[in-house]
Amino acid sequence: MSEALRRAHPIVRPPKPLWKQVAEHWIDYLFISPFFISFAVFALYPLAWAFQLSFSQWSGYGPMKYVGLENYRVMLKDPYIKQTLVNTLEFAYILLPTGIFLAISLAVILNIQDLWGRGIFRTIYFLPYVTNSVIVAIVFTQLFDDSLGWVNQALAAIGLPTVKWLRGSPWAAKTVVILLTHWGGVGYNILLFLGGLQSIEPEIYEAAMIDGANSWQIFWRITLPLLRPIIFFLTIIATIGLLNMFNQPYMLTRGGPRGATETLMLRLYDIGITQQRYGDASAFGFLIGALVITISLIQIRLQRRWMG
Repeated sequence: MSEALRRAHPIVRPPKPLWKQVAEHWIDYLFISPFFISFAVFALYPLAWAFQLSFSQWSGYGPMKYVGLENYRVMLKDPYIKQTLVNTLEFAYILLPTGIFLAISLAVILNIQDLWGRGIFRTIYFLPYVTNSVIVAIVFTQLFDDSLGWVNQALAAIGLPTVKWLRGSPWAAKTVVILLTHWGGVGYNILLFLGGLQSIEPEIYEAAMIDGANSWQIFWRITLPLLRPIIFFLTIIATIGLLNMFNQPYMLTRGGPRGATETLMLRLYDIGITQQRYGDASAFGFLIGALVITISLIQIRLQRRWMG
């Protein structure tokens, strides 16, 4: 009888204290501790330091002076912030849909089984992603230099007027930054879309063709819906990256001409490094972080509805 009662009402033992669990598995924790130590030293501590600095004034040496929310008020009233925000959102508005469209189009082409040189083209498209960004910037500077650039020389050779790509025209400078961003990032997107395309079962396409669907209908009704998870992932990642855009405008235009390509991160660099306003820069960094989180959460909510 007691055995039946024991089986019907098993004894629930309370969980062991955390320190006992750590003591029992100390070897396991020892092996994973380097990651947590490095993460605490190089990520958590700088983040906490920057958060404290955002409420202080500090010249780089000596004691800090607590100023409360003054740094945040100064940043929100900065006359350049609005322009850099508009520039950043403009880049994101252009680069995000065109980047997804370009990557899907090239991935569909590279997924053709009998395409000549398919492996070579895959390598060529992915190569810019792993290429040193400084070298890429030098190449683009030579291509679009206002006076001696190869593009202007080609335009002059066929009798067309030259363009001041990097220092004269705002739209031309933005075009070069957009081209450099696409050139460096499209390979990674193509790789992900290729993986998604190759994971689609061929029987699905065969059944659609038997039902009389043409290539365009197959793409819109089958391929694109099955690629929604990858589109969702890339949209979030690309948005975060574009809102933190720094390398491309810094290396090509330094934010010019007339602030036309100055992004939020480039303005943050100017405040913190050039002007050495460390408290203002820290506050501005947290404002950018709040903006990125807000836009990402809105995107996640909208795309979950889209994915059904």
